[in-house]
Amino acid sequence: RPTRAPLHTTMALSKLAGCAPCSKHRRAASPCAAGRRGGVQKPAIIQDSSSVSSDGAGSATSDRETASTTTPTSPMPSAQPGPDFPSLAPAVVGTPKASKDQRGGRSSSPVNQAKCAVSSESNGRGWLRRLTSRRLTRSKSRREASEVEAMQIKQLMQLMDAGQPLGNLSDFAKEYGDEAFCRRLLRKYDGNISKATEKFKHALKWREQNKELLATRQFMQGSDERVVGADLEGRPILYACLKNQMLPGSQCLDQKVVAMLQAVDNMPPGVETVTHIWDLHGMQFRISDLNPSPVIQMVQSLEGYFAERLQELIIIEMPRMALAMKDAIWPLVPEKTKRKVRFMTPVQAKEYMQAKCDSDVANRIRAIMEQNRDPRISLEERKRNWLRVSECGELVPAFEQA
Repeated sequence: RPTRAPLHTTMALSKLAGCAPCSKHRRAASPCAAGRRGGVQKPAIIQDSSSVSSDGAGSATSDRETASTTTPTSPMPSAQPGPDFPSLAPAVVGTPKASKDQRGGRSSSPVNQAKCAVSSESNGRGWLRRLTSRRLTRSKSRREASEVEAMQIKQLMQLMDAGQPLGNLSDFAKEYGDEAFCRRLLRKYDGNISKATEKFKHALKWREQNKELLATRQFMQGSDERVVGADLEGRPILYACLKNQMLPGSQCLDQKVVAMLQAVDNMPPGVETVTHIWDLHGMQFRISDLNPSPVIQMVQSLEGYFAERLQELIIIEMPRMALAMKDAIWPLVPEKTKRKVRFMTPVQAKEYMQAKCDSDVANRIRAIMEQNRDPRISLEERKRNWLRVSECGELVPAFEQA
């Protein structure tokens, strides 16, 4: 006949399957375990867990002490050693011990999972509310800024009305004072309406005075300044080398204005700025060139009539003798314009153009710079190679005289 397992062993196995995490705590309070340790088997008393009072812990302790110190009157046969199963004594009534997941900071109960889900949902809704609030705030700020800019543009354009400071100008001068020009002025001077008003008046009066130049674009050629291409963003590039300057700087201002107008003509939609390259190689120091007035006038035109048309100014190979002129002009240059000026060596300029332009334009600029530095090529030979990029993107003779 198969040997039948003792009752306490069978019930211990069922308890082990049902509540393994608490086995160690039950073994500590089990009278059977105490009896085995003392060599005496004491039958466990099975109680209903619902009838156990809060003093169960004290009773378990008292039984354990008695079993370990009192000699039994009728010795019982010693039990065979076996596996240490969980005690059959009732667990101590009190706060249930947290599960392993709870002790590790995680909760596996449905209630706690529901709480976590509600908390996560609340956090998600809070994040969404904050994001929506920020977007609404930015949208409101942009709308308010747009409204302020519209009022300022209207205020500038009213200067051309009859009876206003610019009301007596010709239609040719007034047609330049459109919304796009007003917007560039306000952007140039960070919404300073007083400064923008001053430059608006100066630009339209300058246009009135230079009507013939702007309409015919006829000038006396004094250098090789021309549009030689565009960068990867479509911004035109103007190049001039002082080795090819044939007239004093004061007589080259008209050519600079026309070159700038040609660059504006080449701008694709969405582009408003031009990159200037001033190659100072071969600079001739005439007495008249020591006068900084022509350069100051050019800067003033960039600050007024051509406001916000400058992307950057690249100055290549500045000689030491030109530093005195730079020191005289630099304090008059606005800080915003100073940040757009770059001083480079020929090697740096070639590498910079290689990164900013496609290979055709970069190679063209490099070839122009090398030709201007080749002592074997005369001025007349260089003139025959002076080409510019037209509004259609084609290479055409830069000057009628060339």
